[in-house]
Formats: sequence, C-alpha cells, structure tokens
Amino acid sequence: MKKIVYLSGGIGGAKLAKGFYRLNDIDLTIIVNTGDDETIQGVRLSPDIDSVMYALADIEGEFGWGQKNDTFVVSKEYKKYLPQEFSIGDKDLALNLFRNQLFSEGKSLTQITKIISDKLGLRCKILPMSDNSVSTKLKTSNDKLLDFQEYFVELKSEPNLNDVIYLNSEDADITTEVSKAIEEAEKIVIGPSNPILSIGPILSLKNLKEKLINDEATYIVSPFIKDKAIKGPSKKNFEDLGYKSDITGIKKFYDNVGNFYIVHNGDSDDAENTIEKNILFKSVADSISLARYIVDHE
Repeated sequence: MKKIVYLSGGIGGAKLAKGFYRLNDIDLTIIVNTGDDETIQGVRLSPDIDSVMYALADIEGEFGWGQKNDTFVVSKEYKKYLPQEFSIGDKDLALNLFRNQLFSEGKSLTQITKIISDKLGLRCKILPMSDNSVSTKLKTSNDKLLDFQEYFVELKSEPNLNDVIYLNSEDADITTEVSKAIEEAEKIVIGPSNPILSIGPILSLKNLKEKLINDEATYIVSPFIKDKAIKGPSKKNFEDLGYKSDITGIKKFYDNVGNFYIVHNGDSDDAENTIEKNILFKSVADSISLARYIVDHE
C-alpha cells in the first residue's frame, strides 16, 4: 500500500479528503490545521479537525461545517447572555464537550483526535499539525489584530488584511506521529484549502516545512478556478497579501514546497510540473477521480 499524507484545512480540504479516503489501496494520513482552534461558548473547539472527521464519516452539515440535521437549542440560549454570530450545534457541542473532558484528563490533542476518530468509525489516521497551540491572528489594514473566528465568522472575512501572524509557531513543534508520517510518505498532497488561513499555519511549523522542502513528491491542488476562489475568502486573502489568485501566485506562495501543481482545466501556465484536472468537486466521484490520478501518477 502506498503511504499518502494529505494536508488539509476544513471544508475545502475535506472535499478532496473524501476521495482519498475512499481508495482502499492506500495507507492514508491526514494532517489538519489547528491554527483556528479557539475556546468559544465555553468549549475548546478544533473546527478543521471536526470538519474533516465529519466529512469522512458522511455526517457533515449542509454547508460543510458541523453535523447534519443538527439543532441549536443550547447555542440560542447561550446568545441570550453573550450575543454573537458564532453558533455550535447541539450534536457538535456534545462532541466538543467530550473533547474538553479528555483535555481535562491530561490527554493531548493527538490522542483525543484518535479517540474521537475511532468512535466515528474512521479507518485512516487523522493528526493535528501540532499538540502545541498555534493561533492564526489577522492584522487588518487599519492595524487591528483579530482572532480567527472574530475575523471569519463575526466579521465574515470582510476586513482587508495587511499581515497574518501564526502566533507561537516559532515555539511549536510537530509530533512524533506527524514527523513519521511525512518521512514515510510516498506522496504528500496539499489540498485546495485556503493557503493563507488553512495551510499557512501548518507550513509555519519550521520542522514540518523543512521536511516538505526535502520531499520529492509533493502535490499541491489549487484552491482557484479562473482566478476565483472555489470556496471562502482565499482570493481576497491572497490578493491582500500580494499574491495573484492563479497558478503563478500559488507557485510563489508554495515556493520550494511543491513538486507538482494541479489546476483546473484551462488554468495551466504550461509548465511541465503543472497538471490540468477537474478540481471542482461536485460529487464524491470527482474527488475520487483526482485522488486516484495523484496516487497513480508517475
């Protein structure tokens, strides 16, 4: 079995993760961003990890976050005391309360993620990028420093950015599990997640990025189609920080990290290491098709 490592953010990355997950002839490890982990409504949340797990378990909500057919009774009651845009579904809250209980028992995020993954019946390894806290902070054009969820949910990604800070990344380290997975991987794939907000925190970990630079089979899937974002504020974030929302910007951002770049049909720069494929995942079959291509590509 080929060992495949997939780097992912939440909703966008989870769609392609589904394709790899459904290949029965690979040993899959998914390393997930934790830069937007925060304590909200009294519980410590790992939104991207949960989005990936929910997607693989086929229980994700209508918009890719939370669980399907969820209710929001507790969140509505909470907002009577502290009004806010952020909502946690009751099923989602139950999982996060369980996570908080495990934290209180002294377990690491890596250990907790495995326990929850097992309870959801998942059959691949899902690893947080680090057990140390790394927080994505957004510096706006008027020099205001925002927490991730404040920027993303409360302000709906509207403020213009002039910097992104991955707080504590210089002191954080990757786990033994992450290090081993990358070292043993035959192919590494960076999913079509937001490069700035979802993949940037992972690459901010020096020891992890060095391993990717030394790898010779790293595939990067573009989050853009015809210079538009497939999902979320990727285009705006990219352009705010001086990158073009196309393959030239992607190659500049992932300089020294990528060996092969996968873009949508018609978006190539005609370089030998740029591959055109369908990256608009309208169905799981689309995700499986691209995952199969990457695994088999020589």
